[in-house]
Amino acid sequence: MNYQHLFYFRTVAVLGGITPAAQQLRLTPPTLSGQVRTLEEAFGVSLFERTARGMVLTDAGRIALRYANQIFSLGAELEKAVQTQRGQRVRVGVETSIVAATARPLLARLAGSATRVVCTFGSHHELITALKALELDLVLTTAPSPEALAADVVSELVAETEVAFFASVEMAAALRTDFPRSLDGASFIAMPRSALRESLERWLASVGARLAMNIEIGDASVAAALAADGVGIIAAPLSASVELRKRYDLASIGVAEGVVAQIHAVGSQNAIDELAHAVKSECA
Repeated sequence: MNYQHLFYFRTVAVLGGITPAAQQLRLTPPTLSGQVRTLEEAFGVSLFERTARGMVLTDAGRIALRYANQIFSLGAELEKAVQTQRGQRVRVGVETSIVAATARPLLARLAGSATRVVCTFGSHHELITALKALELDLVLTTAPSPEALAADVVSELVAETEVAFFASVEMAAALRTDFPRSLDGASFIAMPRSALRESLERWLASVGARLAMNIEIGDASVAAALAADGVGIIAAPLSASVELRKRYDLASIGVAEGVVAQIHAVGSQNAIDELAHAVKSECA
């Protein structure tokens, strides 16, 4: 028996239909219907009668729902007990494309509110996969996850900043004159395809500048190191300018007006609440 299928069945039974359950679970109705049917095939019985009025539990379905409620109630108790034993450890995944200076304050706030923060780095897909497998409690990523996640997983915007272009001191000084038209033809160390990159490309088109995207890399620290070597320019949050100058000797060329970089926290409601509480406590 697949417990994810059991969870889907329970959600449909509680909400009374495929459509409202699919909306809550962020699945398409056909996908959810197929998952429920797979559970029925595993049991060898029908759990619902599909009528014009909607989904009605069969006798077997009512038995399954009773046990499902007990199983997930015990699961919640187990999670609470384990969290108590682990001393409020928070396992955080940070997307490698996030500049360290923008993620560090969030991690520091969590470290101040939790006994222990365990940090992992990876791509958006790798981290969301780990979150689904319950290997992470929270993921800091540049975009909310479009993938179907468990019903208790939420996504919230936790940081937002303007975006600027950076390069070695010499290159930045040359490109700062007549910015942004000076960017036309400049070698660009690009981030992987994302909403932010698309926003940058629209902004560049609007100012008549076309960058030469010679390198595409998803690791912000490696991109900054390449820029320091004079390979090209990078786009990064304006809030990271001090760190980029100190650590990589990069200087700002100019700001992409209207373009913003975001950090979203994706995880269980408890993990999101803990981060929000940490931020609120620091600001108080």
